[in-house]
Amino acid sequence: MPATLTPTKSAKTDTNKSRRIEMILRQVDSLPTLPAVALRLLSLTASDESDAREVIETVSADPALTANILAMCRHSDTGVRSDGLTIEKAVLLLGFNAVRNAVLSLKVMEVFGREERSGTSDEPEGGKRPDDESLVANRSSLVPAPFDRTGFWRHSLAVAVAAEQIAAAHSDQDDLPPAEAFVCGLLHDIGKLAIDFVLPKSYDRVAELVDLNQGNIAEFERRVIGIDHHTAGKRLAQQWDLPQMLQDCIWLHGAPLETLPQLDHRRMIGLVRLADLVARQQHIGYSGNFAMKADPAALAVQLDLDPDRVAQVTEELLGEVESRQRVLGLADVPTHRMFLESIQQANQKLGRLNAALDRRSRASSMQAKVLDAITMFHSDASPGRSVHDALAQIGQSAAEALGRGYWAIVHQPAMDDRWLLAEFDEAGMSPEFRWVDPPLDAPDITTIHALPTGIEGPNGSIAAAGFLPLLGGYLSHTTDISSLRVLPLGCGWGTSALLVHDCDALPPLSALAALTQTWGATLAAVSQHEGARRLSEQLAEANQALADAQDQLLQAEAISKLGELASGAAHEMNNPLAIISGRAQLLLNTLDRNGNAHAAAKVIDEQARRLSELITSLRLWADPPQPGRTPTDVTALLNRIVGGFIDELSQRHAPVSLQVKHDLPTIDLDPIMVTDALHELLRNAVQSQPKSAVHVIGRVNRADRMLVVQVIDDGVGMDAHTLSHAMDPFFSAKPAGRLIGMGLPRARQLIAAHGGQLHLRSLPGEGTIATVSLPLDSPR
Repeated sequence: MPATLTPTKSAKTDTNKSRRIEMILRQVDSLPTLPAVALRLLSLTASDESDAREVIETVSADPALTANILAMCRHSDTGVRSDGLTIEKAVLLLGFNAVRNAVLSLKVMEVFGREERSGTSDEPEGGKRPDDESLVANRSSLVPAPFDRTGFWRHSLAVAVAAEQIAAAHSDQDDLPPAEAFVCGLLHDIGKLAIDFVLPKSYDRVAELVDLNQGNIAEFERRVIGIDHHTAGKRLAQQWDLPQMLQDCIWLHGAPLETLPQLDHRRMIGLVRLADLVARQQHIGYSGNFAMKADPAALAVQLDLDPDRVAQVTEELLGEVESRQRVLGLADVPTHRMFLESIQQANQKLGRLNAALDRRSRASSMQAKVLDAITMFHSDASPGRSVHDALAQIGQSAAEALGRGYWAIVHQPAMDDRWLLAEFDEAGMSPEFRWVDPPLDAPDITTIHALPTGIEGPNGSIAAAGFLPLLGGYLSHTTDISSLRVLPLGCGWGTSALLVHDCDALPPLSALAALTQTWGATLAAVSQHEGARRLSEQLAEANQALADAQDQLLQAEAISKLGELASGAAHEMNNPLAIISGRAQLLLNTLDRNGNAHAAAKVIDEQARRLSELITSLRLWADPPQPGRTPTDVTALLNRIVGGFIDELSQRHAPVSLQVKHDLPTIDLDPIMVTDALHELLRNAVQSQPKSAVHVIGRVNRADRMLVVQVIDDGVGMDAHTLSHAMDPFFSAKPAGRLIGMGLPRARQLIAAHGGQLHLRSLPGEGTIATVSLPLDSPR
């Protein structure tokens, strides 16, 4: 079966964005079409053979339009009396182009409205838009919008008039007809109206953002909505079937002249861009574009236009706009009033720029502070740090960078279910570390950033109501949990720790991202290094355990072979030994007790008995008996063992004491075999020349379910060589005439028969600790 490719997160995001843009463009396509009268006049006036009668009939068919044309003619300086003015005279006096421009302006305003628009919906067909609606206050269905429509129309008219006047001032250039320049300037930003009509709430947000940041409105359109007004305007112009030159002016007027393709109307597009710069420079109306990256005089030179003529048009622009705006039904604002408004807008822009500069200055100051904190944090770093050292350094850095207060850090090391909690004083010093078991419903700290949005607090931190109740019971330096916040310390794969604080006003999380990521990445790296070091140590221990197991296996094989040899030898020696021992006893009974012969016979008998004991030990070691387990009171057994051993001791030996920690349980064991084993350990202890006493300690290791009995002396001890061979059969550190060296090997065999272990620890001159471990639970 072929593998299925899973789309990546970025691919899914791109797909969703493309779908959203297509939905918006479909909504633009569904906008009302340009009224037929406007389209008819565009067609008639585009031809040099147009008949005045056709234009007059087209205008006369619309009573409201007729009234507007007559009013326009009365306001113009034509010298015709109002009582004798007819539509025929008005059209002829104004000219086809003036009538066409007026009709187009009025009808476009009629499609979109002038000052109000409904805000009942802001969702493209087929799905909710991705913008955060909480950032834009809900508005009623008919309210003044942040997007200033009256100001927009005044700006559009100013661009149209500027383009027309600049073209008229260069009448010798045929590719810049003034009438066409007026229409291109008037409709150059029609895409803004289209987006505002389709997505009113989103466009409110765009207007707010561009006003706050003093940038280019097209940039924020793309960021919030996905497309800008250039693309939306081009789509609307295509849907209205406007001339290609007009479509391209709407689409490309925002592009620098040098980037434009080689079109026949390339200079017209540049003229509209120049007129837009002039209008914005004069602060006429509202464009939403606060970026003045080009100089009008330099652009005029690029377009082969006279900068002085452009400057003249700029000086006269306010008066020209005043005379034109009456026809469009915009507020009748005198020139001096428009001049004051332009100054006011310039002052407002200056104020907004100062506010933006102040915000950027504060942001730069915070960035410098963050960079200083990062530099100081790294300068204090030392190689080989532990996780505890890294936590202590982060706490100190946080208090120095963000202020004094309550600080704590919760870290969850890899491969560990526990939390490492560090609490600091107000200066981020004197950390107290504790390992705590988190609640059963606590999330994994590494995925804390994936918690629902509903429990996020200011600045993107996680509110106390979300995570801190789980942690509250572990915090000992504060009792007011409601005042705390949690700041995730991120690393490459998630969150490495949580920084708990009570600061009321932290900088935005985006400003602290570099610092928190530095803290989180450092802690993650140190934790990984410590984990690797721990793993290395465990590997070394495993290798040592493997080597010990191999040694034990070799030893077991050697012992097995030796046991077979000893078993055969014992069987073969028993018969001759029995004869020797019997004859020696007969001689002892018949010979004179005071003679040398009797003494010799006695030596023979003693050595025969010793050899018999050796053979018995060999057989017991080679083939140890199975323990006869019975329920045994361990405390009573130890008392009997120690008491019986003390009775056998002579007065010149060191005293023996028994210490039992708590009541020892009753377990199944063979009391005789355990007694023999402990007696052997006690004999070795009292023969080691202890300085004080021999101590027997009995206790229970509940974690490992083991009975532990220790025989401790402070005698001569053993060197490394003796200790490593103490369990070997026939080994003894005593000089010639030593014992046979089977005591400790035999004791180990007796303990091993119970599933237990015998361990020795010893240092020369300090004594020996022999530890017997017996399982509390009998094997089944």
